[in-house]
Amino acid sequence: MSSAGRDVPASIFARLREHLATFPGDFIPLQIGDTHLAPAHALDAIEWTAMPAAEIYTYGTPAGWDPLVGAIVAKARSKNGLDVTAANVQVTVGTTHALHCAVQAVCDPGDELILVTPHWPLIKGIAIGHAVTPIEVVGVANLERAVTAKTTAIYVASPNNPDGAMLDGAQVGELVRIARAHDLWILSDEVYEDYVYDLPHISIASRAPERTITTFSFAKSYAQAGLRVGYALGPEPVITAMRKLVNHSVYNVPVAMQVAAYRAMQEPLFLAAARDRYRAARDRARARLTAPAATPPGGAYLWVDFSQWSGDDCMAVLEKIAAQGVLLAPGSAFGDACTAHARLCFTGVDEVRLDEGIDRINRVLAAW
Repeated sequence: MSSAGRDVPASIFARLREHLATFPGDFIPLQIGDTHLAPAHALDAIEWTAMPAAEIYTYGTPAGWDPLVGAIVAKARSKNGLDVTAANVQVTVGTTHALHCAVQAVCDPGDELILVTPHWPLIKGIAIGHAVTPIEVVGVANLERAVTAKTTAIYVASPNNPDGAMLDGAQVGELVRIARAHDLWILSDEVYEDYVYDLPHISIASRAPERTITTFSFAKSYAQAGLRVGYALGPEPVITAMRKLVNHSVYNVPVAMQVAAYRAMQEPLFLAAARDRYRAARDRARARLTAPAATPPGGAYLWVDFSQWSGDDCMAVLEKIAAQGVLLAPGSAFGDACTAHARLCFTGVDEVRLDEGIDRINRVLAAW
């Protein structure tokens, strides 16, 4: 095997699924970052026969389907405050693909990528897969001391996955100052931009457009996870480089999936309704759960602290919870400093199943 094949982390759920296998009833998946809502626009709502066959069944443009790219440009200008054109847009197979291409475009083997931790798990594997060294740093306040001569970029998510934390204006300003002082790229993961509840969302590229690559996702915004459509915005030179990498990895994102993503952007009521539903689920979950967890200002997760039950490693608690038919995401996937925590997704199941899942967690903790 190559070093990437050997070193990229495997599934974090293997141990927990062994315990889940002992549960005789219906299991409740609170570990996955998904939604129980119907998508903003479904494939079967599209009149495919009304579209030219050549547009759907022949190779598409590697940059993205023109109507979707145009809609993204208009959205980025009006919503994110970014002065972009089609040359600044690259449609990708989800944000995972966008970040793969972004890391590959700006980092050489042996470079260092700083991860503001806790961080989305796959970014670490993406770095390792490209022979880039991930450096975990807890919080923006500790960023600058981690910068070395090998540092090329900083990865940050706001709203964050897993804890829902959001960068305020002062933190964005400090991040931008550090990036400019050390000539670093910023990889800004903003897939939860549409699900903010208590603080305004700031697109980092609006403060540092010359060095920020921003990624977005139709999976999170429009409940279309299975369609695998995302996109990146950035300076034209880096988007040009990413376009070549997209061309050599998937050639083009399936046009039919892009059509569904485009149609989702035309649904004006979906985002507001979903945001209200998610906010209510957040408050419901936080009120019902007995374990400590901050109320996140954005995102789809509670970041649950199990340290009073199991110390610095919560896997023993998660194994007992899995044996009761509930899965949570272990904190170890989100950073080496996060092993006492676990991620609970409050959007993946409906209210009844969310209540039942949390009740099972509470019973395990009460009996500890």
